[in-house]
Amino acid sequence: MPDSAEKFWIVWSPTGMTPPKYHHPGYESAVTEAERLAREHPGQEFIVLGAETARKVDNMKRTDFAVGMSF
Repeated sequence: MPDSAEKFWIVWSPTGMTPPKYHHPGYESAVTEAERLAREHPGQEFIVLGAETARKVDNMKRTDFAVGMSF
């Protein structure tokens, strides 16, 4: 059964220097932040992106080698 998590939104700028770090819990919060950033950086575009799905491989095979064995 898949895990579930709360949807979030990020504000991203294709010309920005740093990747988004804040996960907005609501769409309106992200839009408000995009508008604030657009006013602060005239001419730069800010896009609101909503999380839809995620994938992660989290299996690891562990091999322990015995200490002191000689061949």
